[in-house]
Amino acid sequence: MNGIFHLPGQFFMNTPNRHVIFPRRLLAGLAASAAIAFSLPASGAASSFIGMGASTGTPSGDVKAAITPVLRTMEAPESIRDAQINPLDLFSVPVTVDFPRRMRIGIQASLGLTAQTRWLKFTLEEIQYVLGSDNVEILWLDDHSLELGTQSEQLDFILSDADQFALTQSAGLYEPLANFLPNAASRAEDAQAGVFFTRRGRDVRNVNAIGGADVSIAALSSETLAGWRAPLALMQLQGLSASALQAKTTFYGFSAEAVVRGVLSGAQTVGILPACMLEQFANEGKISIEQDLAILNPRTDDSLRCLHTTPAYPSWTFGALAKMDPTWKKAMSTIFYSTSSLSYGGEWALPAVNRAVYDMFYELKMGPYEHLATWSFNRFMRENSEVLALTLLVAFLIVSYAVSLSVLVRVKTRELRRALSERDLIEAEASQSRQHIANLERTGIVGQMSTIIAHELKQPLAAIVNFAGSLNRRTKQGKFDEKAFTFALGEILAQAERANEIVNRVRAYAKHDYPPRKLTDLYEVVGNAITTFRRSRQTTAEVIVRVNPHSMAEVDAWEIELAVLNLMKNAADAISGVEDPKIEVMLMPQDEKTWALSVADNGPYIDDEQLAALFKPLQTTKGSAGMGLGLSIVSSIAERHAGHVTVERNGLAGLRFTITFPRKPEEGENLADAMLPPKMQIFHSDGTRTVPSSVPEEETPSGMDGRAPHPSPTLRTNGQVHGI
Repeated sequence: MNGIFHLPGQFFMNTPNRHVIFPRRLLAGLAASAAIAFSLPASGAASSFIGMGASTGTPSGDVKAAITPVLRTMEAPESIRDAQINPLDLFSVPVTVDFPRRMRIGIQASLGLTAQTRWLKFTLEEIQYVLGSDNVEILWLDDHSLELGTQSEQLDFILSDADQFALTQSAGLYEPLANFLPNAASRAEDAQAGVFFTRRGRDVRNVNAIGGADVSIAALSSETLAGWRAPLALMQLQGLSASALQAKTTFYGFSAEAVVRGVLSGAQTVGILPACMLEQFANEGKISIEQDLAILNPRTDDSLRCLHTTPAYPSWTFGALAKMDPTWKKAMSTIFYSTSSLSYGGEWALPAVNRAVYDMFYELKMGPYEHLATWSFNRFMRENSEVLALTLLVAFLIVSYAVSLSVLVRVKTRELRRALSERDLIEAEASQSRQHIANLERTGIVGQMSTIIAHELKQPLAAIVNFAGSLNRRTKQGKFDEKAFTFALGEILAQAERANEIVNRVRAYAKHDYPPRKLTDLYEVVGNAITTFRRSRQTTAEVIVRVNPHSMAEVDAWEIELAVLNLMKNAADAISGVEDPKIEVMLMPQDEKTWALSVADNGPYIDDEQLAALFKPLQTTKGSAGMGLGLSIVSSIAERHAGHVTVERNGLAGLRFTITFPRKPEEGENLADAMLPPKMQIFHSDGTRTVPSSVPEEETPSGMDGRAPHPSPTLRTNGQVHGI
């Protein structure tokens, strides 16, 4: 049944879901408005109407008296009753105050269960000693009764923890007179904090680890500031869930020893206590902090000298009713600031700033910030206006970008289609061009093969003609010499085989079918080239050879021989008509992995333009006698051997052509010895040979007429070098 019913000191509206307590002032107004309409029977025979002044003399007084809540007081905690105070420590303070009634001091009962019981009892004894016990009424109240007493203004003074007083102060009914300053702190703002600890050896290293699934917590009452609310605010700042933390926490009331035992026994992983309690247990010999416990994230950025983890907060606050007689406030302040209670654990100081407490309320969404715990559209818009504006801006930019990108894609698609059409057209034209070029290439290959055959076959065919003509003349003259005939026939056979090899090679090149390279001694290859050159060319030039035996490389011996022979023939043509003509052939390691094979002459000077055009196909410096293919063939051979050809001026006269290709070092070779100047031998135009130093007979290749050439290094000029 819905309606309004009365309990002692309170009015409730009973609804289907909850009870709602009406504020005192609102009920007073409602009662005064309805006083003429309702009446209740009074005790005794007489009866009167509530609100007509029968009890207090005024209608509003009757209503106020009817709705004033009855405060449920408690007995003083046993720890307060057992606390010992030396009466000699109490002393009179010069205060003058009238007592039209007894002062009512409401004390938060949980304060009597803390470690500061002696200091609290000393303070109360001093107040009664100075003002007289008959003039002071001490009321021990639980948190709910203390809240009712302050809201109904039935208490002249209150003594509570900083968070409870901050809630009262926010209503504007009470103002602070003093704050407790313990001996362990230098400022009233740093009077208390919470400390996180675990058993030494546990894996928990910091507050963040408390969120782990296997971590449990031991704490005091959930209503204490330093014992739970301040630690909870810190853990929420670390991103931990308040509901999850509550679920894994065991609350031991106000038994700090039970919290410590729970952690040391392993029943709980982490313990939470107000700061300074661990030091108190250590002083009493109950624990050893260094040996038994590990403190999580200890702080040193405030004046609190006890181990603590949370930020520091003000301690207990003594407040007075805001509209109280100033004489009573002055008298109470005089007592507090004159009392010397350091021997009992602390003293009274000027009121502290409660900013830290309100910050804690904000994190916990309680007290003046309780409305933040429920969602409100207006508050959400107000608190997140900047984020929403930024989100809308980003969304607008994304939509704008998507639209512009879509337009751009359509434009680019049209351009791409047009480009693809143009490409198809170009490819069709290119296909026709490629077909035309292929026809030209086939024609060119046939022409190039013809010129190569003509160029290379000229020499062996000329030799065959010479030897055959010589034999024919000898036969006609009747001069038959078996030795000469045998030599001539052998040369004719060798040159015929050479011509056959040239034809086979040219056919292989046309089919891109190149013979494999083999490990070969370049000493033998160069020797064969020189022998062929001396037998096929009529020249007055001296041939200087500088080549060491056992110069190994993976090459096609026939191609290298052909390249050297072509370079020597070009050199012989260049020095025709030159005084004291010379041709030099040298093989030297360029480095550990590279050979440098060079052919030099002392022919006439060639300018830069002629030097740059030397390797262009079908261009020659020999006039009508040349075909312009010799150097082009040499360049192709070098490239097939992973090398290249360079040309430079050989001092003031002549040129030096150098072919480089990979070198095959011998096992156990000393590179420094290999780089030493090779020995030299000289072949004269009259067929004689000069060897400046002796050469072992077994090192002489057959291609050098039984003598081994031993080159020595030559100097390179600073002339322009053209790489091929």
